[in-house]
Amino acid sequence: MLIEMHEENPKKRDIDTVVGILKNGGVIIYPTDTGYAFGCDLFNKKALEKLIMVKKVDKRKTFSFVCANLSQLSEYADCPKNCFMIIKDFLPGPYTFIMKALNSVSRTVSGEKKKVGIRIPLNNIDKALVEGLGNPLISSSLNKYSEIIEGDINPLSDPAEIDKIYGRQVDAIIDCGVIDPEFSTVIDLSGDEIEIIREGKGPIDRLIEK
Repeated sequence: MLIEMHEENPKKRDIDTVVGILKNGGVIIYPTDTGYAFGCDLFNKKALEKLIMVKKVDKRKTFSFVCANLSQLSEYADCPKNCFMIIKDFLPGPYTFIMKALNSVSRTVSGEKKKVGIRIPLNNIDKALVEGLGNPLISSSLNKYSEIIEGDINPLSDPAEIDKIYGRQVDAIIDCGVIDPEFSTVIDLSGDEIEIIREGKGPIDRLIEK
């Protein structure tokens, strides 16, 4: 099912339709500020298992998820004051922060290392979906970073093409037009030192200055 939406002003009835799908254990493909991503309800085990099967990822993998705001973030990740001061300067934006997961997050999401990736994208659709769902939304990039970098495949950016490949495997695809993938910058705050895992769309100049 393709559902057209405008990022600047998504219609409430369309958001409600997708939220209903998520609450019923559906897996969707939706736009973020760094390209299209798979998504499902953070707390729906059946949906998580389906996402793992569709994307063919290792069950030990740490998942990222989208929060609506910084306040919600602190409900799912260990966020001491020094980390919060860093994060608030970068989010919302094209960044993924790796943090220690709290017990509110299942091991299916946090993996063996009990860590999670936290995102707050600059995308009105994402924010509306999370607010409608009432809890975070899993975010797993449609395009694999290693495959794109190594030139093994062409990135998926056109919803029509995405529908041809995944239309029968997911429950809804939000069509927000062509979005060329630009991977998020990944910053690990789970240890004693700040570690930049991957430089992507989000600049890190301010982080270096700190």
